[in-house]
Amino acid sequence: MQITLSVIKADVGSIGGHTKPSEEMLNVVKRRLAEAVQGKLLVDGIVTHTGDDIALIMSHRQGAGASKVHMFAWDCFLAATAVAKAEGDYGAGQDLLVDAPSGNVRGAGPAVAEIDFELLPSHRPAESFMVFAADKCGPGAYNLPLYLVFCDPMHNGGLLLSPKLHQGFIVTVIDMDHRGDGADNVIQLKVPEEIWDLATLLRDTDRFAIEAIHSRAVPSEQIVSVAATRLHNVSGKYTGKDDPVAIVRNQGLFPAPEEIIEPYAVVNQIVSGDTRGSHNMPIMPVAINTAVTGPYCLPIISSLGFSMNGQGHFASRYVDFFGSESWDYVRLKVQEKAIDFRRQGFFGVAMASRTELAYTGIMETLTALEGRFRLRKDRAAVKA
Repeated sequence: MQITLSVIKADVGSIGGHTKPSEEMLNVVKRRLAEAVQGKLLVDGIVTHTGDDIALIMSHRQGAGASKVHMFAWDCFLAATAVAKAEGDYGAGQDLLVDAPSGNVRGAGPAVAEIDFELLPSHRPAESFMVFAADKCGPGAYNLPLYLVFCDPMHNGGLLLSPKLHQGFIVTVIDMDHRGDGADNVIQLKVPEEIWDLATLLRDTDRFAIEAIHSRAVPSEQIVSVAATRLHNVSGKYTGKDDPVAIVRNQGLFPAPEEIIEPYAVVNQIVSGDTRGSHNMPIMPVAINTAVTGPYCLPIISSLGFSMNGQGHFASRYVDFFGSESWDYVRLKVQEKAIDFRRQGFFGVAMASRTELAYTGIMETLTALEGRFRLRKDRAAVKA
């Protein structure tokens, strides 16, 4: 049986600034999701939030990009927006960038990650997967962790130990700056043969992002899906950070959960985002349903683990991979690193790149000052 995993996430309002959605907003979405399961549109699903973003995690048989599922998610976000407006919450409807999407919300504002697969084939007798949700950062935030998991045995011993992983992967990279003709500009690279070429692209996290990863041991099997859409490319102006989601299937012929989360424990990766989407800061692993309340907010990421039965239903409980006290030491180190970065204020690498600042007052100031510059002849030549 074919099944589809869809994770669709959006910021449509939050309490006291960019912190978290209200319980009333979450409840209206939860009620609608329960009705969609009862009405057989969805097989299963849950509603969570990471920071101020509401995420719908769904299984269904409609296929990736299904209009019914995408419009259901859109209507859920509209309903939550209506609650946010009634409550006076901040940023109501912020990520809904079009009046009405044409049957698919990809490119309309919400972050979308989806994978189609055959459920429980002979080579995969148990289905388990992880959902990552990030807030206050761009889709390139997954580039380094995924590179370390799928390309570097120093971080993932399974690449040496598992014959299936040892056969490598196909990594699809999207050029997020490409727009104008309605088509995506993508490249597929073979790992491990082309890991240096892959690294060359992925280092530019503002432009290139991993969109998908497939197994080479069983080429039909997709392992990873990442929401790789830049909101300022969709709207033509800054409307909020991209706040991507990712689905990563695990175990068997895919990496194990502990291998997938290892980079978040040892790297303390610096990403662009944070306050006003304009700073470079380390990303902090947090428990699910965590509000953004820290100094300079910090980019945050959550990770949930699910199992699925033969009908596409989730197990009665999920695993919160970043929720335990074992991650407290990592969070402390991330906070220390963040404070060091903030000591540098707005100078140099502490602030996001010029491309990421295109929507801020800095660019307006630079434009105004540029007209006041004057060419000056070499002083020595004037004296001669």
